[in-house]
Amino acid sequence: MEQNIKISQEDFKTYLKCIGLPADINLSVTVETLYLLANKQLMYTFYQNINLHLKESKQISLQFTDILKRLCIQKVGGLCYEHELLFYYILQYLGFKVEFIRSFVQEAGCPYDPEFPSTHAFLLVTIGDEKYMTDPGFGTRSLRFPIKIDFQNLNASYDLFPLEWYRFTENETHYQFQHFIGDKWMTYFHFLKPLKFSTIEEIHQDYHYLFTYDKFSGVRDNRFQLCKYTEEGRIQFFWFRMEKEFTSFKKIFKFDEVSKIEYKSYQDLKNDVKKELGFDLPDFSEIK
Repeated sequence: MEQNIKISQEDFKTYLKCIGLPADINLSVTVETLYLLANKQLMYTFYQNINLHLKESKQISLQFTDILKRLCIQKVGGLCYEHELLFYYILQYLGFKVEFIRSFVQEAGCPYDPEFPSTHAFLLVTIGDEKYMTDPGFGTRSLRFPIKIDFQNLNASYDLFPLEWYRFTENETHYQFQHFIGDKWMTYFHFLKPLKFSTIEEIHQDYHYLFTYDKFSGVRDNRFQLCKYTEEGRIQFFWFRMEKEFTSFKKIFKFDEVSKIEYKSYQDLKNDVKKELGFDLPDFSEIK
C-alpha cells in the first residue's frame, strides 16, 4: 500500500469546500496553513464511533476517496483513523512533511498497561527545524490547533482554549499526552520513546485490530460517543451501553462553562443528534 497517493484537483476542491474555504485559495507549506487547515477540518467534521457498536459491525474502507466521501460529502463523521488519514493525505498533497505516530490509549482512571494495543495515532509535521503535533480525530479530546513540540524540552504546557489545556511528559520508555481536567493532569495516551514513525499499512492494521482485540476497550465495548467542535467549545454525546440503567447525556462546552443534559431514552438521544449534527443514528435494534 503506497503512502503517497494521487489526489485529484477536484478531490482537493471538495475538501476545501467541506471545511469552509474557497476552492481558489492559495495555500503553501507554512505554519499558518497547517494551523488553518487543522482548525477548519476539526470545525467542519465530527467524531463518531457508531460503527464499533453495531451488531453488523463492518470494517470500512480507509482509502482516501472513501474517507473524503464519508466525512466531506455525506458528512457522517468517523473514527480517529478516518480523520487522521484524511488530514495526512491532504497535507502530503500540499507538500508537507508529515508522519504517523502510533499511540496507546489509556482508559481514564486505569494504570499504564504496556500490553495494551495501539488504537490511535497522531500526526507529526515537520516545517524547517520545528515539529508540530496535530490530532484532529481523538474523540472528545481532539486538538483545536497543532502544538509545537520540542522533545528535548517538554516543560511547556499548551493552553489552546478554555478547558483545553495539554502537556507532554516522559519516562525512560514512553511519552505521555495529558489533559488538565478539574484539578489534575489526566493521561489520555502514550507513545513510544524514542519516536517511531508508522507506515500506512500499520495504521490500517491497527484500525482492523480495533474491532477484534480481546482486551476491554471503552470506545468499542461501552462508550458510544460523538463530538462536534464549535467556535465556542464543543458538544459531546455519550451513551454508556454497559450500564444497567440507561445512561446517556449531552455535554455542552461554551468557553469555560459546561452544561449537561440527560436523555431518558435512546430515541431522545437519536432525535437530538439529528437536530444538532444532521446525522441519523442507527435504530436501537441494530446496536449490540
